Amino acid sequence: MPKKTGILDKLKKLKIRVNIKKHKKKTSKKLAPPPPPPKLIPRGYKIVERYPLYEPFVHVAIGQNPKTGEYKYFLDELQLDTLERAIYNRILDILLAEIEPPKEEVKDPRKFFAEEAKKIVDKYRISLGWLPEVSWYKILYHAEKDLVGFGPIDALMRDPNIEDISCDGVNKPVYVWHRKYESIETNLKFSSDEELDNLVVKLVHMAGKHVSSAFPIVDASLPGKHRLAVCYRREVTPFGTAFTIR
Repeated sequence: MPKKTGILDKLKKLKIRVNIKKHKKKTSKKLAPPPPPPKLIPRGYKIVERYPLYEPFVHVAIGQNPKTGEYKYFLDELQLDTLERAIYNRILDILLAEIEPPKEEVKDPRKFFAEEAKKIVDKYRISLGWLPEVSWYKILYHAEKDLVGFGPIDALMRDPNIEDISCDGVNKPVYVWHRKYESIETNLKFSSDEELDNLVVKLVHMAGKHVSSAFPIVDASLPGKHRLAVCYRREVTPFGTAFTIR
């Protein structure tokens, strides 16, 4: 079975754009759009601003702690339920095995992936099991995010208000530099070394470089001209892998 980084090898010649237009389905049958994400109202915080990042899948809520006056950045993203997650895991392996690289360079690899993934999903839809149409929207969104996007931080990379993204290790909150609220904590954390390491390996691969315990410090340029700085694993930092994107 091919490794999950295979799609990156297949698409490594493509220039990945973060801000893209929503893929439109070429079909005569009108499909109901997915429902909007549930509203997120954290306890102890007053919501001072909301805005969409990629409707209807992910929104942002900026909260303020009334006691300290500090702001916090809350990602509000549609998640997969248990059944959707099981089918998502199965379809990932199929996508990695069957998506062929484009014959020529394309400007929008996300659109290319969405079109190819839709064809493959239609091919295997019956054997994978029945799901409502909204579930397939969610599954394809997460597949695009995880395979050709920036994984867990994909939504942050979509936000034009963010200038820097940084993480100092496992169980440490991801921080962003917001144009309006400056340096603020987000509700995003990495709960294990494996999760954080996998993201950083993916980011470094997207930048066309290699990171390992033997070469733990990397400075590279991501698609979109974002600068990436990485310290890999606990040999370098006490709390595990750390990264900054600006």
